[in-house]
Amino acid sequence: MSGNATLFEGSLLETAGSASTVALSSGARLSLEASSRGKLFGDRLVLEKGGTRLDNATGFHLEALGLRVQPERGVTSGRVSLEGTRRVRVSAVTGGFRVLNAQGQLVANLAAGSTLAFEPQPGASTATRVTGVLENRNGRFLMTDEVTKVRVEAVGRNLAVETGRRVEVAGLMDAAATPASGASQTVRVLSLRQLPEGGTAPAGQGGAGGTGAPAGAGAGAGAGAATGTIVATVAIVAGVAAAAVLGGLAAAGALPGQGDSVSR
Repeated sequence: MSGNATLFEGSLLETAGSASTVALSSGARLSLEASSRGKLFGDRLVLEKGGTRLDNATGFHLEALGLRVQPERGVTSGRVSLEGTRRVRVSAVTGGFRVLNAQGQLVANLAAGSTLAFEPQPGASTATRVTGVLENRNGRFLMTDEVTKVRVEAVGRNLAVETGRRVEVAGLMDAAATPASGASQTVRVLSLRQLPEGGTAPAGQGGAGGTGAPAGAGAGAGAGAATGTIVATVAIVAGVAAAAVLGGLAAAGALPGQGDSVSR
């Protein structure tokens, strides 16, 4: 694509052997990579293949695999790419980005310089597994997930004794509940286990301090550790698995925890 053109709502943008740049009247700028495809609407690009860079995009967002990647206000630039048919990678170059699921629930906050890989979990839109230090705020228990930086309220039994400890919580998001101030969602805790301070939570490993973990995570954790490209800690927030990416490279195959379910 080159020169000026009028693009209609839902216009298909597709590149072959070279990249292409689209400057929108809003000031947003899309740099579609080679061998990429997406549908352009007034306020969004629905990415179907490949990847794109997004600059100066306040009021504009990208969608991929049902996830919505939304820049924060101010000067922002980032990259969104599809890896296979089940994974989306999001990199925040400058400024911050928010990632939401198909229901509009917050999945992750990305600060400048961070990259996360995401895999929506089929049939598990409320499944949640987060890691962080449990805090007691006037009798309500909050934690900020170490991977996604999403702050949640944990609701369950015997949480007071875990205050101040680094824990992994698995449960189900309660969309009907009103979370405590500062939290974006409420999680009904089904299992909890204590973790070493300042360490990395091995995805899906059981421990004496907990009552179990989502099934199936162990094998995925091993695969991630073997490649050394995806950090072992995997969060599942509002039914979407997320893992930090090292060196801009993602491991082949499923994310650790991909396909996990949370059960009693």
